[in-house]
Amino acid sequence: MSTRVVDVDLPDRAYEVRIGRGVLGEVPEHARGLLGEKAERVLVVRDTGVPQRFADELVQGLRDAGFAARVCDLTPSEAVKRVETVERLLIEAVRFGLTRVDAVISLGGGVVCDIAGFVAASYQRGIAVVQCPSTLLSMVDASVGGKTGVNLLVDGELYKNMVGAFHQPTMVVADTALLDSLDARQRRCGLAECVKHAMICQSVPDEDETHAGLLGWMQARLGAISAFDRETIDELVERNVALKASVVAGDERESPEARTGGRMLLNFGHTFGHAIETLDGVRAGDEPGLFHGEAVGLGMCCACAAAVSLGLCDDSVGASLRAMLDAVGLPTRVEGLPGSDVIVERMGHDKKAAGGSLRVILPEGLGRCSIVTDADIGAIGAGVGVIRAD
Repeated sequence: MSTRVVDVDLPDRAYEVRIGRGVLGEVPEHARGLLGEKAERVLVVRDTGVPQRFADELVQGLRDAGFAARVCDLTPSEAVKRVETVERLLIEAVRFGLTRVDAVISLGGGVVCDIAGFVAASYQRGIAVVQCPSTLLSMVDASVGGKTGVNLLVDGELYKNMVGAFHQPTMVVADTALLDSLDARQRRCGLAECVKHAMICQSVPDEDETHAGLLGWMQARLGAISAFDRETIDELVERNVALKASVVAGDERESPEARTGGRMLLNFGHTFGHAIETLDGVRAGDEPGLFHGEAVGLGMCCACAAAVSLGLCDDSVGASLRAMLDAVGLPTRVEGLPGSDVIVERMGHDKKAAGGSLRVILPEGLGRCSIVTDADIGAIGAGVGVIRAD
């Protein structure tokens, strides 16, 4: 399979996202070309879920290209995604002798991408980071766009992504061969972000309407997508990265004044999802807890139901969403939810809330979403109710 390349064109810089099987082997050569001859060291932050052979091949390639490479392993979890982990990695960078011309490379899923990116953004006020995502979710979302960060634990409650920085990568390399090592649940979780992009696709401006066709393209290929057909998945990653690149290029730092909703559109499903993701006792069938992608899928179901309550769309939008989620094996209902008031209160802690008002992304039609500020609490509670299985 050939390498697919998506350009992320920002006002003051640009970078490539390289997609395909085996492209991880290109990292050392590209890193040398991008960092220059003065670069000597690379700190590799590896997700322990990535098979060792991929890390070994990457490190050997870096050394062959003239870099000294040190690997720091992380076992990803929301509890590990903390300031203490960032501090530990920064201390390792100092001990290793990393300088401002050197780089951090992530090799892992979304948690590792976020942590490694924040370490690079913080170290000596910012050094280069190359993102090598290993999961579908991180390939289409976390590795692209420059959002980095960690969680805060405040009075026993986890506040997601409350500390961080915008720090664009120097390059993103999405080796789809890494997806072969994922279990079925991890694969499904990545598909939630792809469904999210499909649900906002007609709200993303593009000259040739390529992005607007993402929804129909996915609906026509749900069988191949669910079966993780290799060629289909490579194209799925390319299309989703291209859509996100367009959003980021138009609104790099999620400006509240963005005319068309801008980067905030990418939060569809997330305000609801983040509120339920870390709740104790919530489960989808026999699976314990919730993964991020599962929570986002459920959050999208909530958003559709809330939009119906507000008169923004009819229930056919939610029905189409649920059909897509069902087709790829993602849950649309969960057991063990607390009262809707508890979840609404947690949503108010989300960093997308502004000035005491709750901002949510809600659909106006299939593939079209917009920002709703100061959303009616009753409608939000009704939205939560739609995913309650008990």
